[in-house]
Amino acid sequence: MTASFPWYDLPSVQWANDALWAATGLGGALDRTTPIVDQWCCDDLLISQSCGLDLLICSAPIEPVLRPVFALDAPPGEYFSYLVTGTAAQSALTKGVGAVNSMSSHSGLVALLELWMPEEFLLTGSHRASIAAVREGSAECAAIDAVVWHLLQRDAPEQLQGLRIVGRSDPGPAPPFVCRTGDRRFGKVLARIVAMPDLQPALDALLLRDLLDTTISTYQPLFDRYERVRSAIPERLRLQ
Repeated sequence: MTASFPWYDLPSVQWANDALWAATGLGGALDRTTPIVDQWCCDDLLISQSCGLDLLICSAPIEPVLRPVFALDAPPGEYFSYLVTGTAAQSALTKGVGAVNSMSSHSGLVALLELWMPEEFLLTGSHRASIAAVREGSAECAAIDAVVWHLLQRDAPEQLQGLRIVGRSDPGPAPPFVCRTGDRRFGKVLARIVAMPDLQPALDALLLRDLLDTTISTYQPLFDRYERVRSAIPERLRLQ
C-alpha cells in the first residue's frame, strides 16, 4: 500500500498529515522517501497528491478525486501564487533568472511566466528552494504557491526574511488528492476523515477547510494556461 500527502508536507506540519493518515486506521506510515512520480506509478497506490498540471502533461496512471479548500483569499477549491523578489517593486524587475520548483508546476512555472518573463530558469526542486534561491541572489524572482508562503509565514518567517510580494497570479483549481486511475474509493474515506471534529487542529495547521469532489475536467484550464506560455519555456526544459 502506497500513500502520501506530499504537496504541503513542510516540517512544521508533518504531524498534521500524520494525524490525517492515522485517522484512516490503516496503519503504517506515509511514504516520504519514494520519489513522487514513482509513487504515482505504483500498482498499490492508495492516495497521493499532484499539481493539477501534472494530470495533463505527465503520463502517470492517476486521476484526481478531491480538491482541497484552503484558508486563502480565493474561491473555494482554488489557489494562487505570489510573485516574490528581493527588489522593491515589480516595475523594478529586469530580465534575469527565475527560480522554478518544477517544469510541470502550475504555481511555480506557469504563474511565473504569466507575471514576469525571465531570461534564464533555475530549476530548484521545491518552492522552499526557490525562496532560498531568491534570498541568496541566485535568482531574481520566483512564483510561490500561496499555501506554502502562508505556512512559512506562520511557522518559519525567518525563511521569508528580505523577500517582498510584488504580484499575484490569477486563481486556479488547487492541487488535488489523486488515486490510481479507476480506483476512487479512498476519496470517500478521506472526505469523512476531514469532517472529524477531533482533527480540527490538524486541519487548521494545514490551512485546510474542506475537500470537494473533483474530476480531471476541472484542471483543463490549467493546461490551457500552460499552452499560452509554453513558447517562453526553452525547448530543452519542456516536458512536452
